[in-house]
Amino acid sequence: MKHSVFSILIGLGLMSVTDAVAKDVYVYTPSGESLGTATEVKRIEFNNGNMILIPEVGENVDIDLSKLGYFAFRPIESSGVSSIENTGTTVYLAGDILSVTSASEISEIRIYNVLGEMTGHCAPASCTATMTVNGKGLSIVVVEAGGIFQTYKIVR
Repeated sequence: MKHSVFSILIGLGLMSVTDAVAKDVYVYTPSGESLGTATEVKRIEFNNGNMILIPEVGENVDIDLSKLGYFAFRPIESSGVSSIENTGTTVYLAGDILSVTSASEISEIRIYNVLGEMTGHCAPASCTATMTVNGKGLSIVVVEAGGIFQTYKIVR
């Protein structure tokens, strides 16, 4: 078997962490292609080389373990987000110049690369700001405005 039994056990342990709240389960090949999805899964069984996702309602989803690369859980109602607020912030990239405007005062702007390294930072204390984006590729921009953090994805 190409996958690790250890990773499956960790995944099953994660399911038990959230006090039996129904989960969404997403299953993928090693290359990232979807093998199946089930919502509100109450149980996962392993039988005859298959992983069987058993939802609260609906049909079971059978996954051939020989094709399994990884799977992910999304607990329902436990995203960590208690409410979604909008600060009226817009982020715009033109060339290598990032422009940020907000209805509230912008306290801080941080730019991260995909490795999680901070590649840019400013604390404008105004409703508009511009800064240069270093490097090409995907970057994550975190804007704090009006005491609310919002995250944006930009590609340069």
